[in-house]
Amino acid sequence: MCNNAHMNWDDARILLAVHRARNLSDAARRLRISHTTVARRLAALSRALDVRLVERAPDGFRLTTDGAALARVAEPMEAAADAMLRQLAGVEQRLVGRVRVTSTEAVGARILAPRLAELAGRHPGLTVELVLDPRALSLSRREADVAVRLVRSRERATVGRRVATMAYAPYASERYLAGPRVPERVLVYDAPVAGGEVAWLLRRFSGAQIALRSASTLALATAALAGCGIAVLPCFVGDGERGLVRLAPPGELAPSEVWLVIHRDLRRSARTAKVAEHIAETLRLARDELAGTAS
Repeated sequence: MCNNAHMNWDDARILLAVHRARNLSDAARRLRISHTTVARRLAALSRALDVRLVERAPDGFRLTTDGAALARVAEPMEAAADAMLRQLAGVEQRLVGRVRVTSTEAVGARILAPRLAELAGRHPGLTVELVLDPRALSLSRREADVAVRLVRSRERATVGRRVATMAYAPYASERYLAGPRVPERVLVYDAPVAGGEVAWLLRRFSGAQIALRSASTLALATAALAGCGIAVLPCFVGDGERGLVRLAPPGELAPSEVWLVIHRDLRRSARTAKVAEHIAETLRLARDELAGTAS
């Protein structure tokens, strides 16, 4: 390695993103820059350090052994940079700036999005960025500031509270129920969100054909509405579609706990605390819908 080689934090950030994403395209999406920019920056860093950082893989490019080792060494740089940003955000008392919220697709699209846009509309300096991702984005690495999750957070630097319970039930359209159903057709979740509801659905409708797999709740709901089969959906999604019929009470399937999570360092940030409290109130008002008991 060159004695006068230099690596700044921005270079380390790109190296870490590629290390975690395993390919350049996914890293570019996480960093919100172009694939070309990621490749160019890595090539420039490789030349500066005189170390081969990436190699071709079946799904594109990935870090070499040396590149991965450098990425691991860069993790303390990331932790220090993130701590500085959280410290600055933590003392910010104005409702100005960006707050990044991550949520599951259905909760984010159907419940949070209208209310968060309404909040930002009341505070012109505030921008809420809503990321609908089934993966648990890291609050410690500042991939998000506030998270709405269906499991309790395992990140030590976060604090969370249970704000609601979300019930599930099987749904099908009136058109599907009126047509030929031998065998039954079911629409099921795929990775990374698939869980016990798939096995339950196949037991409940023995001999059913899996007609569609998707990680998207809204895609399954749309397919069910089109008469393609039976889907297990959150009750607030299924009950909200006029053309869908609930086929079993929600108590037959285990519910999910809905957790609101924030990084400890951001609790003093006025804008982050305001968004978190607004989300908590939004979910409180929707708790009957989420529990499947709304009239």
